[in-house]
Amino acid sequence: MISRADARIITGHSSGGWSSLWLQLTHPETFGACFSSSPDPLDFSKFQAGDLYADTSIFTDSDGKERPSYRVPLTKQFDKVRMTVRDEVAMERVLGPARNSGEQWDAWSAMWSTLDPVTKLPRPMFETVTGTIDHGVVRNEWARYDIAALVRADPTRYVPILRERVRLLCGARDSYFLDRGVQGLKDALQAAMASMQSTGQMLPSGPGYVEIVPEETHDTMGTASRLRWNAEMREYLNSRKLD
Repeated sequence: MISRADARIITGHSSGGWSSLWLQLTHPETFGACFSSSPDPLDFSKFQAGDLYADTSIFTDSDGKERPSYRVPLTKQFDKVRMTVRDEVAMERVLGPARNSGEQWDAWSAMWSTLDPVTKLPRPMFETVTGTIDHGVVRNEWARYDIAALVRADPTRYVPILRERVRLLCGARDSYFLDRGVQGLKDALQAAMASMQSTGQMLPSGPGYVEIVPEETHDTMGTASRLRWNAEMREYLNSRKLD
């Protein structure tokens, strides 16, 4: 109700985690703080268990092994793959043959692809039967939303926001391998800060962090992050002197 950026917190989990981070990075004039948990892929070279830039297929790796999409922990050392990317895409093809299922991969196309002038649907990033990746769509359309790449390309713009406003958590055993993308962003942030220091630039300081939490999964991280963030959100708002 207070019309000031520092009075507004944006937060979300999973796809909401990605969206909240994107909104914070692209609209710092609107949001004062972001609390993002287990966000959708933040680094497209670490897109779940794959690499959209280097892979030829989203279904299999370079050795022809089926690429996993969803896992559950069995022990501290071992996970069980419950669904491959091929399985997931096949389900979406049944639910929405026109790639309009509303499920995960179709939703990413709706977010990151432009509309095909003929079909009036988002341009497909891959072929749904073979899994073959269209690298033109990746480079020209999806790559615009690769947050780690944006940090590498324009650290002066994004590093201060991440350091001053963003709290990001992800489980080390994220069910959808989203910890890989979070690690990619963390690596990009650390490299950007090292580069800034080497050229004598003053590093911005703040309460922001990017953390990968041991043992947490996609589901458990949602609850664990809220338990941690309730106090941090109160502390943030109290420090704003909003009266």
